[in-house]
Amino acid sequence: MKNVRTALAAAALAVVALVATPVAASAAGYPPAPTVTVSDTTPAPGGTVTLSASGYAEGTPVTFTITGESADAITTAMVKFAVTTASFGPVAANSAGVATITLRLPASAAGTYTAVVTAPGYDPQTITFTVAAAAGGTLPVTGVDAASMAGIWIGGGVLLLGGLVITVMAARRKRVTNES
Repeated sequence: MKNVRTALAAAALAVVALVATPVAASAAGYPPAPTVTVSDTTPAPGGTVTLSASGYAEGTPVTFTITGESADAITTAMVKFAVTTASFGPVAANSAGVATITLRLPASAAGTYTAVVTAPGYDPQTITFTVAAAAGGTLPVTGVDAASMAGIWIGGGVLLLGGLVITVMAARRKRVTNES
């Protein structure tokens, strides 16, 4: 009986060792997940913003995709993209595992923009930045200036007065004709 218990205990320890071994192997260090940073989280309209993605293997092609109001007007150098979601890259990660891109925002930029950084074999990373409204605090002119309408008002008044004069003259002529 003692030998059976010893054999069972040895078998149980062997099973536990087999189950625990993959857990220990899984504890091996993995490279840190990639991260993305933005040079300015509140850039001004017409300014520049630099996006840096780090944690990639050297030479990894990294793509930056920007989504937001007037994102189609965001440029790198002199290139303009005609879509509401603009993609830039791929940019190869350098020897430190960092891919960087500097973007020029349009002068009409306003609101929140989302940057999604993607690379093959890595999870997408997301960061947002908000472009404040242009300084000045005034609203854009969206209506018509009343002074420019003066000619129309004067012309309309003259036509109305002319119509009234013609009506009175016609009525008077009719009355004179009926009396005779």
